[in-house]
Amino acid sequence: MSRGVKIMADEMIGNCKDIDYDLIALPGGMPGAERLRDSETLKNMLIKQEAGNKMIGAICAAPAVVLAHHGLLDERNATCYPSPAFMEKLPKNIDDDEVPVVYDGNVMTSRGPGTALVFSLALVEKLVGDVKAEQLASLMLLDIREDWTTEFTSDAAPAEATI
Repeated sequence: MSRGVKIMADEMIGNCKDIDYDLIALPGGMPGAERLRDSETLKNMLIKQEAGNKMIGAICAAPAVVLAHHGLLDERNATCYPSPAFMEKLPKNIDDDEVPVVYDGNVMTSRGPGTALVFSLALVEKLVGDVKAEQLASLMLLDIREDWTTEFTSDAAPAEATI
């Protein structure tokens, strides 16, 4: 629970562990990110997601606290909340205020609350295309920037997704 915000899950994670997802996206915040890190069920789901070359997203503290901890950022460029305690955990840290979202292989990371909308739209763009992302951005009265995502080339590409 970060900043006193409580979130209620629609489903217990144990009931979700055998479902195939196009994307697993992790919210940030502390101590929530630590709780995500310590969930053996989530760890196994993320490993399965990685093995299937399916998308993983994480924002704020989650890239450093969860993904880096479980080795899911090894050899990948990533970003997270710009705190030295978090940034030093990233193997290939992209610490640039002008880069709100980093996409490398099948993993997308973002910096924090102020980049959440751009992160969400970047996830939509990767899952269903730029036209849908632009439509959503327009409905939210958000100006699209050409450089909202910094993408790095890797051998892995996420599988096609449908929504």
